[in-house]
Amino acid sequence: MTKLRYQLNGTALYSLAQIVRRHGRFQVNGIENLQRAQASGRPLILSAWHGMTMMLVGLLADQFDTSKIVLLMPDDWRGESLKVFAKKMGARPFPMNLEATATMATARRLTELVREVKAGNHCYITPDGPDGPAYNIKPGVAFIAQKANGLILPLGAYARHGYRLNRWDRYVLPFPFSRVSIQAGAPLEVPKKVELTAVTDRLTDILHRVTTQAAANYYERKI
Repeated sequence: MTKLRYQLNGTALYSLAQIVRRHGRFQVNGIENLQRAQASGRPLILSAWHGMTMMLVGLLADQFDTSKIVLLMPDDWRGESLKVFAKKMGARPFPMNLEATATMATARRLTELVREVKAGNHCYITPDGPDGPAYNIKPGVAFIAQKANGLILPLGAYARHGYRLNRWDRYVLPFPFSRVSIQAGAPLEVPKKVELTAVTDRLTDILHRVTTQAAANYYERKI
């Protein structure tokens, strides 16, 4: 019964994502940043705040070969439903212990993820997830980009008309046929010898800026 519940939850999440993708009206700014990142030939670490994921599914599906996208997810009960979602989307689920306490098993999984990205796969990461605090970036995103020679592509999104979950990330589920504004920032490189805390501080600022810009673009758009 538990397995069936995960299957139903993952399928429902995928169906909702498809409704948003097919019936949403997407306004994408900074597409040249995305294209420049893709043209580099390097693997990309697609990064956005946790609450924006559903608004970005359409962009990922339309602009990338989803079979080359690894979705980082918790290896707990939430991950079981997300595995179903990822597979239906055509992406590759990567469950991992995302708790603050690191273990040898976690370190090995992180090494495996770096190997996946180094092989040419892109990785979608919500650096403040899965449990928050909101807008508090964990060091993993910078570490993966540094070790895999990848570029971090910051993404922000905004939708006025949607359901906002009353929880830490204010997760947004856009209503069908609503407009979604997306802002892609300039790709961020992580040099081999840079302090990772400096990267996470900079990425925090960039993600706030692209998120604010996505909202500004939404309201500045002339109908």
